[in-house]
Amino acid sequence: MGAEAQSQPLPKKAGGPPKRRLRNYLLDPRFQLKYTGMVVGVTVLVAVVLGWFAYDYSRGQTESMTITLAMQPDLAPEVAEDLEGWAEAQDRKVLMGIVGGILFLALALGVTGILVTHKLVGPAYKMKLLFGKVESGKLQLAGRLRKGDELQDVFEAFANMVEALRAAQEREIAELDAAIEEAKRAGTPDEAIAHIVQVRNRMQAALEDD
Repeated sequence: MGAEAQSQPLPKKAGGPPKRRLRNYLLDPRFQLKYTGMVVGVTVLVAVVLGWFAYDYSRGQTESMTITLAMQPDLAPEVAEDLEGWAEAQDRKVLMGIVGGILFLALALGVTGILVTHKLVGPAYKMKLLFGKVESGKLQLAGRLRKGDELQDVFEAFANMVEALRAAQEREIAELDAAIEEAKRAGTPDEAIAHIVQVRNRMQAALEDD
């Protein structure tokens, strides 16, 4: 039975790796969407102006060709009509290309803006949580920033501050331990040093993992 059990493959975990969702990237929707919207808006405005010039130029070429054809009385009407239809079709292609390019540009910039701001907002969000822990008395530094995240220098400065506070608190705990031991050797009743022991234990708890 042991050999048979060992030959069977281990069951795979259901669900596979966790999927990234949009809300994972929108940690601060107000800031991220505002910044992304500003970048997309300015870029689209510039693209619309340039696109309008391009389309206006194309239409001007079509009108020039129409005038040229009208000045050639020996040209067959069917040929002139076909040329005018071809030119108008090219104008429509130019217009559709401009509109499609602007929409693609807006989508690409929108996605890029969210990804870029995520690399800034993500570290800020993580540091905000760590600030809350320190404020509550927990001198812990859980995890590091991911490679490619912004605010690396700020996070390192914060990490150094937490480590300095931990070291200072460890020294104070050691001094309290020595004072408690000295009080016990001097015959001080446990009830008299109970409050000091409680303070010492709270300080130690701030250094321990949750």
